[in-house]
Amino acid sequence: MGTHTRATTRKKLRHSASRSRSHIADKLDAERRKSETYVRVAASERPTTVRPFDDLGLTGHEFRVDGSQWKRCNAPEEFADYLEAESERRSWFVDETQRRGKPIRMKRPAGTPVEIVTTTFPPWLSNWVLAELRAGRDPRPQLVGIRAQWLTAATRLLQGQRFILGFAFHADTDDLHFDLCITRQDGEGWRIGQSGLGLVGPWCVGTDRQVRAGAVIAQQKREQLSRSVANFRRRNGADAIPFDVQLARAFDAASDEIIGPVLKLFKAAYGATVPTLERLHAEAEMAALDAARQRIKERLPRHQRNTDPTSPEMDL
Repeated sequence: MGTHTRATTRKKLRHSASRSRSHIADKLDAERRKSETYVRVAASERPTTVRPFDDLGLTGHEFRVDGSQWKRCNAPEEFADYLEAESERRSWFVDETQRRGKPIRMKRPAGTPVEIVTTTFPPWLSNWVLAELRAGRDPRPQLVGIRAQWLTAATRLLQGQRFILGFAFHADTDDLHFDLCITRQDGEGWRIGQSGLGLVGPWCVGTDRQVRAGAVIAQQKREQLSRSVANFRRRNGADAIPFDVQLARAFDAASDEIIGPVLKLFKAAYGATVPTLERLHAEAEMAALDAARQRIKERLPRHQRNTDPTSPEMDL
């Protein structure tokens, strides 16, 4: 066998040294991969709640920042074009360094000129919106109020960390959500904040919402959430709260205030369904395992397959 490797990274370069730590680590990683088997099967879909918002007349929209005001984007491609232009305009920054012992300023490329932070509606709010639409009522006035309060909170949380470029509301999905578009770069060479925002990801945000809805979640899930919280606080401080969790909690607080007590009924109803959803997810995983087991059996010669009549895996 002959191979050709373009040694474009430090890792690839160091791999060729047969006694190097990098080579030894690569070899151990390869051995680990050899011990794992992946079987491609048609798995059952994970259970999800279907909410046809766009079929019931709810549509998406976008707003961009124009000076100190929000400006609605009318054309379908306007917001996308705007983000492309802003990404190009903010694709660099000025860095102060030293050359030959003297301070100089250099123009450097920005790795990520535009960042997008997605905040979904809590499931109980999406269920409320769906119920309003199906009853022939218009939920948009309340959604506008929620959006206004949430954007105020987001602006406060991002103060000194990011500039806000705009946002997009998505209704062509089972989970209503906002994409908040932000940047560190001011377009003139200066930037603010740190490279990371302190995020924990959608799983932790969703599980935090389940707990706050009073749901009884599986012990394994609760332990995983505790580990994630502990790891985050170890890196960021004992009192630190992830930015994406703060955004979600601010959104949920705004929805509670705007919609009022009726939303508590939807929240409690959702919390009660969580154990059932967990069971359905587990059943989907078991179905995938059963399909993989059957696929492996089919690879064996017939005389090597399990023919024990007491076995649940005997051939039919």
